[in-house]
Amino acid sequence: MKPWFIKEGDILKFPEPEKKVLSLPNVGSYPDFITGVTDLQARLKAGDFSKESYDKLYQDLIHRFMKKESFEKPWFLRELRGEDADIIKGRVLRSLNKKKADDPIFDKVYKTIIGKQLDTRIQSYIAAHKDEDIGTSEISFMVKEIPQLGPTAEVKNFVTKWNQGEDFIDIGALIPTSGMEAPAEIQSIVADGIPRALFQSLSKNQSQFTKSDAGPAEGALAIMSKEITYAKDGGDLLIGGNKIEVKSGGRGGRSGGGRLWGGEPIDHTAMTSILKKVRFQMKGKSISVLSGTRPVPDKFPGKQFITACSKAWFGNAIPSVINSFGTPNFSANWLNAVFDFYKANAGHTGVLCVGVNKYFYAINGAQLLNGKVIGNLGSLYYPTSRQPRELAPQIRL
Repeated sequence: MKPWFIKEGDILKFPEPEKKVLSLPNVGSYPDFITGVTDLQARLKAGDFSKESYDKLYQDLIHRFMKKESFEKPWFLRELRGEDADIIKGRVLRSLNKKKADDPIFDKVYKTIIGKQLDTRIQSYIAAHKDEDIGTSEISFMVKEIPQLGPTAEVKNFVTKWNQGEDFIDIGALIPTSGMEAPAEIQSIVADGIPRALFQSLSKNQSQFTKSDAGPAEGALAIMSKEITYAKDGGDLLIGGNKIEVKSGGRGGRSGGGRLWGGEPIDHTAMTSILKKVRFQMKGKSISVLSGTRPVPDKFPGKQFITACSKAWFGNAIPSVINSFGTPNFSANWLNAVFDFYKANAGHTGVLCVGVNKYFYAINGAQLLNGKVIGNLGSLYYPTSRQPRELAPQIRL
């Protein structure tokens, strides 16, 4: 029954919302780190929330799952279950036992100077690499090298502090919040004495380590500071709770290092179609990023091409890239776009470049260019490349 003062025509339908209101996920609801990262990245791609919200949620997720190491059961065993855990554990033990069997000196030195905490860090470092040879040879070198870096009393004091959890790395200088303007000596962020002598020795013997991406210096960083660990979802580092992408700076001289590459192949179809329409003849059938900094040739469909290129690389047309094509500003805008796309996909805070004896930390692509640590800007269009990553900008320190 309706009250006498309400008539049928007076009843108004409550307005319905124009679109669904999406609530931010609760990072506490994720059962593990990998599930959380996967869900956040999928929801960011679907447009459920902004990039700023994603960064905050990702940071909260890292803090939630960032646990202190256990000597008896380190992270790489705690986070895995069943067969996976056994595989990882077996790989670590095989790696260490192989070195002990092949080199009696390694076994003797290992037993003498390695305590529980340092042993845990070493095993974590080896476990982070699927290739048993990566990490093991570097650890073997460091273990045998340490006793030769100073008098016995000094070595003993260093190892004691190391096993008590003392940090020897200046984290604030390694990954400054605002990035860096120029490369710095990697020894400058390492404590004086044996720690610094170890990095000097690693620099001199860099050539013997051929498989690692960033080389033995990366391993030394990871085991010389309890604030530096390996991310659970890849070979990147967690430094002070921030996920950092680590790239090799090369082996010295003119050799290049790691590339800013997200891993997805570039679809050249649309660019090829545009070029065929104007019968554009390309030397080597490629178009470099460097050529994009020069005036666009007559009759070349510059805007059409770079728009198709932007969509192929990043999934959408980026105005700064398109509008600067054919000008000196193009390289900086291109590197920023590559960096941002790579960052969004990988979920890292910045890129740490580690060379033979220098390092550089960047929070955007322009910093890499201005810091003169880009040895090769890469290609915009290169359909005949042997590997897709050949198109990406390459770092050189």
